[in-house]
Amino acid sequence: MRLLPSDRPPQTLRRLAWSAVAGLLVGLLLARGVVTLVLALLPPEQPYLRALVGTLGALLSVILGFSLSGALSTRGLPLIRLGLGRSQARARAALAAGSTAGLLVLPAAGLLALAGAYHEGALGPALGRLQLALGLGGLGGAYGAISGAVLGLLTVRAAKVWRPALGGLLGFGGVGLLAGAGLGSARLPDLLAGGSGALLAVLTAFLVIAQVAGDWLIARGIDAAADSPADRAEDRQLKLTVATVGLVTLGIWGLAQDAVTFVQSRPSDAQPLAVPTRPGPGCPAPADPLERAAWQVTTDSGRPDYSCGNAFVGFLHVPAPDPAFSDQPATPAGGYDGLAAQIRGARREVLLAVMEWDDTPEPGGVLARAVAALYAQVQAQPWRYPDGVTVRISLGNFPLPGTLEWGTQVYGAARALITAGVPFSDPARRWQVEVANYAGTFPHSHAKLLVTDGEALTVMGFNVGPLHLPSATTGGRGGDLRDLAVQVRGPVAADGLNVFDDLWARSRRLTCPPGIRPAAVDSCTLSELAKPDHPQGTDQFPLREAGEDRVFSLYRRAGFQAADAAVVGMIDAAQAHIDLMHVSFSMRLRCNLALLNPALCRPDDALPWMSALVRAAGRGVSIRALLYEQGLLGLENRIGVAGLRQMLRAQGLDHRLEVRWFPGPLHAKTMLVDGRLLVVGSQNLHYSSWEPRGLNEYSLATSAPAATTSYAREFALFWGRSSRAELPDWLKLDRP
Repeated sequence: MRLLPSDRPPQTLRRLAWSAVAGLLVGLLLARGVVTLVLALLPPEQPYLRALVGTLGALLSVILGFSLSGALSTRGLPLIRLGLGRSQARARAALAAGSTAGLLVLPAAGLLALAGAYHEGALGPALGRLQLALGLGGLGGAYGAISGAVLGLLTVRAAKVWRPALGGLLGFGGVGLLAGAGLGSARLPDLLAGGSGALLAVLTAFLVIAQVAGDWLIARGIDAAADSPADRAEDRQLKLTVATVGLVTLGIWGLAQDAVTFVQSRPSDAQPLAVPTRPGPGCPAPADPLERAAWQVTTDSGRPDYSCGNAFVGFLHVPAPDPAFSDQPATPAGGYDGLAAQIRGARREVLLAVMEWDDTPEPGGVLARAVAALYAQVQAQPWRYPDGVTVRISLGNFPLPGTLEWGTQVYGAARALITAGVPFSDPARRWQVEVANYAGTFPHSHAKLLVTDGEALTVMGFNVGPLHLPSATTGGRGGDLRDLAVQVRGPVAADGLNVFDDLWARSRRLTCPPGIRPAAVDSCTLSELAKPDHPQGTDQFPLREAGEDRVFSLYRRAGFQAADAAVVGMIDAAQAHIDLMHVSFSMRLRCNLALLNPALCRPDDALPWMSALVRAAGRGVSIRALLYEQGLLGLENRIGVAGLRQMLRAQGLDHRLEVRWFPGPLHAKTMLVDGRLLVVGSQNLHYSSWEPRGLNEYSLATSAPAATTSYAREFALFWGRSSRAELPDWLKLDRP
């Protein structure tokens, strides 16, 4: 028996193509309707829940669309020749297509990982652009093999299922290879320049061609397998297949439940940041309007004023300082060597908080070896450490949405410490090392700071990961991702200590068996919430002035948005110019849908800082922004720039804004106002950092002349090397 008529292949292909187009259109229309409904029903204050429910609804829409495509494809795949009725054929084809489409989340997640590997060159330079082609071909092949196997199990006996599975692998995999080769030779800005219509056309063409090629070869596989009526799938096989599909569906539902729990997890205590008990050094109220804007926020509700008597120590640059703007010598690990020096110089306490600690040898090893060197000093010269030393490392519980896991990087930090020979406890020397992980998922903690002895404070924009290392000195393992940290000494470190305590009290301690080896770190467990005490008494020492610089401590999390108010206040106090160097420049989450319909993003979707920039432009302030160009963030940045331009254009102020793309990878979060007040830290100009239930963030603002002058040189250098940010014509948010 032969399934496909050999004399009518063009007609068969046309029917397969129309069925694929129909299923795609239905899926897109349903997805758009679901997303619109989610945006209308769920409150804007829960952006991550909106994103999750919208994604699940869109996935269900895709499943229904593919099911329709499968049902319609039976006109091109006459399954009734296997002895099936028309309704039976449609039901089985719909079940096969729909259940396989339900696994689209797997290749989608794989594509995200693949894009990162391709962008970072993780597979090495030898493959070049073949990385994307091979990856997309492999993902497409896996999807096709599953699709062919499911339809084969519903039509032919199990011994011959390999034929349609092979057909699906070759069909979908072949189209994936070709698409990957094409995408590998294109850049995101080039794709965006064609507009949403062009992007949708490319996506449609890819899906339709893949569906036609895959279904055609799957059908040929079934055709080749169906030599006689005895080759038809038995009832028992059908029941087992349907039951398996049902179990997979339950598994997806369970995954969805885990996802909801993942998104809704919150720290146990959402009270405002505690008010430090130590009085400030008696700072006079600042006369500078910019300083006063930050001062009014940081001293609100009776909070002590720690802003005066501080000293700007310097910047830490990653991947390395540039001699064009800095006289700091380049070191193998860049800014991480500066953090290591601060750790080694501690006498009582080391408090380090970062969002990520990548489980790779470097740069985590640089910091772990610094802790080991500090312990060696405690052993060799105990009289210099009469109170002992406490080292605490707090991880931000960075979530991994692809696997719905969080908390895994805390094990990487512990592994690095153990590998470096750091003991977690030495009671005889009052030496104690503790590692903890933040208790919330969305929001997790994005704050990054290092406090030593309650006197020295470093606030970073960068995590502990190889992307920030220089590629030239790491054999290509580094990502040259540009960022910086600011180092200060003085009373403001007391507020940095208070911020760390806030993070520590919302984190769970990692408990490990005595004598554990690096390979067994995964057997450690996260236990009770950590206790924010200070065995060496660093939270009670009298404050000591270190200089004459003003430095303001800016923290935010759910329940405490002081940093947001301070940034807006500083922008509102600007009189001349604002320079921004930021990795993110977004509007609210719903504006990402401007890719499909620019009208979905409105001026009231602007975040508070963006509205403040519009007000500043109205006072004659000039705004320059150096932004990241590539990837999803680059897309969000384009939408954000378009939204800001729309609001400025409505008031005849668009000439006040100039935007350029940073010349390379960028991760910085910095702002210089009127050349007199500088903000450096972790807070992005992104909805995740500005929503009421958004991320934990920490920054410092300083008017120290040495800091503002040095940063101005750095900004000027990169501004001169950058290119003007041109937006695609289709991204016009001011269309009628």
